[in-house]
Amino acid sequence: MSKQQSENQDERRNAILQAAFTLFGQVGYTKATMKEIAAKAGVAQGLIGYHFTTKETLLVEVVREWMINRGMKEALQQLDMSAQPAALLQQALQHVVEFRKTNPEWFTLLISLWTESVSNEKLAHELVKLYQEMKSGIRLIIDRLDLPLDEGEKETFAVLIQAVFDGLTLQSPVLLSAQPLSHEQVSRGIGWMLSGMKSPNGEHKNQNKLHLNKGDQTK
Repeated sequence: MSKQQSENQDERRNAILQAAFTLFGQVGYTKATMKEIAAKAGVAQGLIGYHFTTKETLLVEVVREWMINRGMKEALQQLDMSAQPAALLQQALQHVVEFRKTNPEWFTLLISLWTESVSNEKLAHELVKLYQEMKSGIRLIIDRLDLPLDEGEKETFAVLIQAVFDGLTLQSPVLLSAQPLSHEQVSRGIGWMLSGMKSPNGEHKNQNKLHLNKGDQTK
């Protein structure tokens, strides 16, 4: 295959991913058809099967593209790794918030994958792999924070950060939450976690309680 042919193949593949992202995000995975995706991408329907084999595989690759190849990659490129721990995590959080705003289809797309994975073992396996990839990216950040945590605790903290990101996604549609958590509220919550980690062992619980009480007073 020549360089030009390879570039054309990449362009068509990317066009399919973009079309699937838009349609899965607008009408959901179940309602979007391969015919509609092909039409929106401007390619023959058979070309989707050539690149992705099945609709399930296409869904997984779309989520991987926006979660890992774009979301995580862009975040790592933009973060100031020399910043203090709280500032670095707030930068990451702000990136997630902005990503959700500029990619409104992401909510329906991710919910589609979660929902389909409940009754589809193959998709469930792929979802686990996607989250492992995302956690690896989060670990790159955590490992640079110089926190007093062992390996197991860092894994737990990475999962906790993932849960925060997913929580923000779940609250994206206004109809689902009249008062979704703001960036400032979540940033303060992350500050509580970091402060608790840095506290002396004897004051750990009291320190956390103090921060939580302060947070409650600001509501």
